[in-house]
Amino acid sequence: MSTPPPPRASMPRSSFAIAMKDYTFIRPGIAVTISAATLVAALITGVVLIKKLAQASATVTRGATASQALHSLNAKYEVWRTMATGSDTSYRAQADSIRSTLQSDLTRFGSTLASDQERGFVQQILDGLRNTDAETTKNAREAMIVLLGHQDAALFDAAGTSQEGVLLAATLLALTILAAGLLIVPMAWLYIRFKRGAAIEVKV
Repeated sequence: MSTPPPPRASMPRSSFAIAMKDYTFIRPGIAVTISAATLVAALITGVVLIKKLAQASATVTRGATASQALHSLNAKYEVWRTMATGSDTSYRAQADSIRSTLQSDLTRFGSTLASDQERGFVQQILDGLRNTDAETTKNAREAMIVLLGHQDAALFDAAGTSQEGVLLAATLLALTILAAGLLIVPMAWLYIRFKRGAAIEVKV
């Protein structure tokens, strides 16, 4: 007759496991699963939020810089046109200097634009610096207005992206609060309460 194996000694339960017996909100396994899912969702939301904010920041910086440059170029263009078409010939030399500077600045600005259409508008403004007839001047001014409108539209797009970032931030906060309120905070409170009770028993 074979000797039955000795009974397995039960492993002592950790203080955390003992404290968790008072967690009666929902089953701990379900709570852990839900909290893990919400934390993963919060992580994904956080990554998307960072990308959105970086995109909005880059758009605002690019749009604001371009808009500022265009306003400055537009002001210089109007000053040059007034000097170049005026009856006072004493300003002609100064007008030629302004035109040369404007051509350089516009060429440099056009090289920073990614759109062929926008570079075409810059070319129309350059044409307006070479010819002061009514039609060319009209096209140059319209091109400047359209370019300014494009930069303003980019700033509005950045504002819309920032609004999406606010919604994502609110979602991230809600997911984090859900995970903490469902599992982390209750379990931490139960564990601290258990350890304080154990410490009082030892003192007694």
